[in-house]
Amino acid sequence: MTSDAAQPGEAFVWIWLPGRTAPVVAGRIHAEHDHFVFTYGRSYLARDDAIPIYAPELPLRRGAIVPEPPLEIANALRDASPDAWGRRVIAHRLAGGHGGANGFAELDELTFMLRSGSDRTGALDFQASPGEYVPREADNETLERLLASADRVDRGLPLAPDLAEALQHGTAIGGARPKALIRDGDAKYVAKFSSGIRAEQRASAYRARWTA
Repeated sequence: MTSDAAQPGEAFVWIWLPGRTAPVVAGRIHAEHDHFVFTYGRSYLARDDAIPIYAPELPLRRGAIVPEPPLEIANALRDASPDAWGRRVIAHRLAGGHGGANGFAELDELTFMLRSGSDRTGALDFQASPGEYVPREADNETLERLLASADRVDRGLPLAPDLAEALQHGTAIGGARPKALIRDGDAKYVAKFSSGIRAEQRASAYRARWTA
């Protein structure tokens, strides 16, 4: 990994409260030994409209909330973090296109949270600052260029910086399948791509089965 991938020690959770159009900071996640601890902010707890992120795991109260073993991080927070494909894109980009798809072990959960796109489902986002919300967004790209970019990530090949930025815009979308976000006027769409590597592996398996 490059020095750009230095592990952060903390991240701030921002939340869109019901009926609100702008997020507010809800609390802080920080690394502690082999797990990640969450603490609600005092300003958030003082709000009349404050709600728990997920009451069974993160009840609305003061003090540090440690995840229940064997969890390293509360499931409610992990669910808002990128899944397999988003992690591959982030690792690939941080490695400069050299072995990034296999670099998961070098990156922690906070890195994935802070490097993922802000355009996501759900009501949470992650920021480096507790005082200023800066969405991580990218300019719109054509479907053809995004498809070519996803294929290059799938094959472990380098990406041009502008395409790496555009593809990372969709890293907050869940799932393992290659995908990206596309805007068309005021509408947004999820474009899902086939995996060339997996397709080739399946074809080889079928050939081996029928020639055995």
